[in-house]
Amino acid sequence: MPIPTLVILAVLAFWMLGAYKRLKRLRTRAHAAYAPLASHLRQRHAVALALAQAARPLLGEGHQSAAQQVVNVAKLAGRATDEAQARGMRGNALQDVGAAEESLGRVLDELIGELQDLTSGLGPEPAITELLRQRDALQEQVHITRLVYNREAERYNTALHIFPTTVVAALGRFKDAPLLSGHATLRLKGAPSGTMPL
Repeated sequence: MPIPTLVILAVLAFWMLGAYKRLKRLRTRAHAAYAPLASHLRQRHAVALALAQAARPLLGEGHQSAAQQVVNVAKLAGRATDEAQARGMRGNALQDVGAAEESLGRVLDELIGELQDLTSGLGPEPAITELLRQRDALQEQVHITRLVYNREAERYNTALHIFPTTVVAALGRFKDAPLLSGHATLRLKGAPSGTMPL
């Protein structure tokens, strides 16, 4: 084989190796950026469980199901968050997180509505008021860490679709990282990289 051909092949091989390592590095950064978001979601689940526990003494026998629903859905959301982190935030895993968080928000709103009705307009107990304040603060933290994750995911996704890196991405079976939106309802905007709520 002529030397110029060998040189070209060597350069191509080194370039492909470099592109592969860069994609792996960007994907790892996107995965790492999910960890703080998952932590804030778990804290939000803990606050939801505490709210359900604090609400039980105020709820009559006929209203206990609202608190139990919050407990059940908060545990489901926790499992979905753990699964998404364990599976490297693949699209379906994050979709499950989005659906669970949407359900948790809905049942929490129902529980809080019942508590407001039961207190005859006087407002909830101080302990519940504090838990609601914590929930609102965590919502802000979730928003910030979601933006950080999305930024890293977009960098990785952009690199995937720049030619000729697309060839390396196809050979290495790299997939788009899903993006997360802050909407209250679950929306997948396109495939394979959708937008899911948190």
